[in-house]
Amino acid sequence: MFHVAKATFIRNTRVMIRAYPWSFVIGHIFSGVYTVLFAFFAYHYVFAGQLDENFAHLAGSSDYLSYAILGGAFYAFAVSTLMNVSRSLITELREGTLEAVLLTPSLRRGYFLGNVAQQLMRTLFEFSVIVLVGALFGLTLSQTNVWSAVLVWILSTGAFFCQALVLGSLMLWFRDTYITQNTLFAVMAFVSGVTFPIPYLPEWVQPLGLIMPLAPALDAFRQCVIQGAPLHAVSPQLFHMTALSLVYLVMGVWGIRRMEKRVMESIFG
Repeated sequence: MFHVAKATFIRNTRVMIRAYPWSFVIGHIFSGVYTVLFAFFAYHYVFAGQLDENFAHLAGSSDYLSYAILGGAFYAFAVSTLMNVSRSLITELREGTLEAVLLTPSLRRGYFLGNVAQQLMRTLFEFSVIVLVGALFGLTLSQTNVWSAVLVWILSTGAFFCQALVLGSLMLWFRDTYITQNTLFAVMAFVSGVTFPIPYLPEWVQPLGLIMPLAPALDAFRQCVIQGAPLHAVSPQLFHMTALSLVYLVMGVWGIRRMEKRVMESIFG
């Protein structure tokens, strides 16, 4: 399995360097930086530094800039993970290499592990740049519980990977990436508490946030960074994220196997 993962990591890195060395990375960084700038200008020039009385109670902090900047950075990290992993099989299909991937006896676990390892290298760079830019516009890191935040970040990577398996099977089903992924990303940004607490949404919309791993992951990460919370203090969010991961993992493995069989029968005969 690790030989397959290593080969996939090296191949994807070479493709990234030779075909599109910076476009994807810079695009995701700009997306996160735009969120940082939007939060900064909205807070200072639209809200005039004034917040709703309930914000501190619902968000657990009155530091709106740190709240919104961390939301933008973590959202960019989630989108990068979901996009890079979920598009792997349909990219193979478009480039004409899917048949070789499916017919070889290589373990699919190694293939996806290589994709995750390669995208971690990219998203870690993107996330670091956005956090550094955010620090210039009001992000406060002085209270950060570093180890708890790192562990939440690692667990979140696993949760987003499980969700990416479901998204990847949907992409193969619809033969589409643009509409499928962008619809999910727009819904995630709206219902997961990226720039405002979820209870501000209408009651009938709020349950959508409960099925997105981004919501509990972001809530736990914010508590570790803004309030310096230890890992046991965010255990409800971690249990929530773990339960969602297991559900998405079962659905994703079933969906990927079904779509691989369908692709083999319908395209390669």
